[in-house]
Amino acid sequence: MTTDTTDYFANHVRARQFPWTLYHQPLEKDLAKFLRQVAAEHPTGEVLVVGCGLLQEIDAAPSGLTFHVADIDDRAVAAVLDRNDVRITGGTVVPPEVPVDQSLGARHRFAAIYAKEVVEHVLAWPAWLAGLRRALVPSGRLWLSTPNYGEPWLPAIESTVLELIARRSGFSRKHIHPTRFSKGSLGRGLRAAGFEQVDVSATPTRLALTSWARAPR
Repeated sequence: MTTDTTDYFANHVRARQFPWTLYHQPLEKDLAKFLRQVAAEHPTGEVLVVGCGLLQEIDAAPSGLTFHVADIDDRAVAAVLDRNDVRITGGTVVPPEVPVDQSLGARHRFAAIYAKEVVEHVLAWPAWLAGLRRALVPSGRLWLSTPNYGEPWLPAIESTVLELIARRSGFSRKHIHPTRFSKGSLGRGLRAAGFEQVDVSATPTRLALTSWARAPR
């Protein structure tokens, strides 16, 4: 679920290539841990993937879980559905900035939700986070990742090396992340949206944040 569709598929494939793995690999490891925890609590639970991209992480997901995908880009949803994977229950193209519970219907609730590198693209993020909470079953789990703007390392890299690479590809990264979180601001935002057991951590490279949280019982 990204507002920038420049070279969409190339950007997602790049996440599995060095040096991009320095950023993305810790996220994938933490997400895999999250999905194992979900499977332990809900062995046949349905997981909502917000901003599905190419759903590469499903290859390492525990058996038994099923996945519904949502993205603002119809190419991403179509690519995931074209996998013809029996674990994928469906896909929905959703409008930008609209809380997902409104797009999917209030009756459709999930054992877990994850959104990898999405919230930084959302301007109305407080309402968007609250929509994720409403889309979970009681005590359902949430996992989010987002760039870490609470420390100087990522901004320095983005304004130099990554900006140069982007311009060579025909675009700029200057406005790619309109919403920027630190560890503290993300934790406060999740709690304000009604989540409990909020745990926000920086990845070992300090470039990204991962967060785990639960909906109330």
